[in-house]
Amino acid sequence: MIVEAALVGGFPRPFNFGRLMSRYRDGKLDQETYEKKLEAELTKALTKIVNSGVSIIPFNMFLWDDIFEPFASSFEGIERGGLYRFLDNNFYYRIPVVKGRVKHRDATLATLKTVKEIIDRGEIRVKIKAVIPGPYTFLRMCENKYYSSEEELIVDIAEALGEEAKRLEESGVSLIEIHEPMLVSEKVDTGLFEKAYSRITSKVSKGLWVQTYFGPVSNFLEELSRLKLDVIGVDVAEAPEQLEKVLSSGVEWGIGLGAVDSRSTKVETVKQLRTLIKKVSEKFDKIYLTPNAMMDFIPVSIAYEKIRRMGLAVGGLKNE
Repeated sequence: MIVEAALVGGFPRPFNFGRLMSRYRDGKLDQETYEKKLEAELTKALTKIVNSGVSIIPFNMFLWDDIFEPFASSFEGIERGGLYRFLDNNFYYRIPVVKGRVKHRDATLATLKTVKEIIDRGEIRVKIKAVIPGPYTFLRMCENKYYSSEEELIVDIAEALGEEAKRLEESGVSLIEIHEPMLVSEKVDTGLFEKAYSRITSKVSKGLWVQTYFGPVSNFLEELSRLKLDVIGVDVAEAPEQLEKVLSSGVEWGIGLGAVDSRSTKVETVKQLRTLIKKVSEKFDKIYLTPNAMMDFIPVSIAYEKIRRMGLAVGGLKNE
């Protein structure tokens, strides 16, 4: 059985880092000074996270403003638009506005290279996970000003995201985490979903982790089970009722056990987390204890305490 603590999506931006980014964007720091300070801040944060017992991290951490940013900024045919509330949170993202044919251009490889170099120089022992928005969620959360049909749009989005995932895999990440919160928030158009994921899985067939949150995905498990997934991330902090359905399903992937509430300042107990791990260990051989979503919604100090409890919960459990 494999039991590891992992982050999903991202981590709240430390104050010092936020101030550093603002000064650089305002032209108050030259690039060389900014990069040196960036490395120092990242090394400090990564070391603290790994020392907490977390063994898998998303390389974007607190470097992106939102999950769509690098893709909306880089992919051909998309621009960043106005600020919108992210799924009823006190957190905002810039909506991707589709103004032309969506085509792939490298979006995150430079960031991955920077983080890998920092990890190697600091001799930080951690597995690196890539993060991309899921094509279905991208479709539902973008503004389409070009395509005449959703089918054409989602196919091109998936083609571009799949190409990015392929290049990230070739660059040495352990897992590709695909964020699909919209799978739990509405009746899913299965046809569009399947067309999109046929593109993704044609390019990357291993190390795929589909992350859902802020609701149950248990009614969509049959469709997900047809994909070549390694891990499915489920929210059992805000949707605990789905755990029994997940456990009784016939799926055989690893589970991302989203037992740590990323939208609450209440800190989970080690006993509470271990109880859940033991329960799912009866069904799953690969268990990743995670926050139920990215942790951008809570203060940094609370996030650090929550992941410390995660590390204690998995510490000493069997890994083989």
